[in-house]
Amino acid sequence: MLQTWMEQQVLFYGMAAAGVLGVLCIVLVNHFYSRTIRDLGRLDNPRGKWTKEFLNERKMREAKEQEITNPEAFIRTQLMKGRVLGIRLHKLKQGIGLGALLCFLLMMTAVYGTYRYEQSQLIRYEYVLVGVGVFALLLLLRQFMGFMNKEDMILDGLMDFMENSSAVSQAAPDLEAIKEQTREELIERVTEGIRQTAASETKFSHLLTPEEETIMREVIREYLT
Repeated sequence: MLQTWMEQQVLFYGMAAAGVLGVLCIVLVNHFYSRTIRDLGRLDNPRGKWTKEFLNERKMREAKEQEITNPEAFIRTQLMKGRVLGIRLHKLKQGIGLGALLCFLLMMTAVYGTYRYEQSQLIRYEYVLVGVGVFALLLLLRQFMGFMNKEDMILDGLMDFMENSSAVSQAAPDLEAIKEQTREELIERVTEGIRQTAASETKFSHLLTPEEETIMREVIREYLT
């Protein structure tokens, strides 16, 4: 069977197909990363499907009051759910390595066949040249695309967004609390002034009963609101 494959150049075609598979996976992964990086500058109105799903998942957890204690782990977990053409991102990454490995194995099989069936050294060199070329192309192309750097950019951008938005959401309740405290202090001062007037030896003395004081507080609070 191996001899038939070599005569029909099946191994050559196999190495070429493995290279095409790897390059296609690289292009799809790079498309996902590039689109997500562009969305980092427009998180208020993202266009990427994964970015929208990420923001919706975060909002849903906030609505359920589920605190995200480890933003990096949360982002990485959501990245594993990323899809391109319905294929998971980590599957595409595996496809790159699989294409390179398959090409290497086919090359070694072809080299073995040239020795076993005593084919010319030129044919052996052709197999080695094609196999090493495709293998190197996949590795260098992946490195050239800078997948690690792009993933770090996504992590840093989303972590910065999550930390800043969390700080704003925490600051808002604090501001409301300060306003409420200030309002209560003002109500207490006005009430105390009226209480002192009612307790003094004037025509307003004995006017403020506990029930009237409660009503007065509510009136003042309603007025300040």
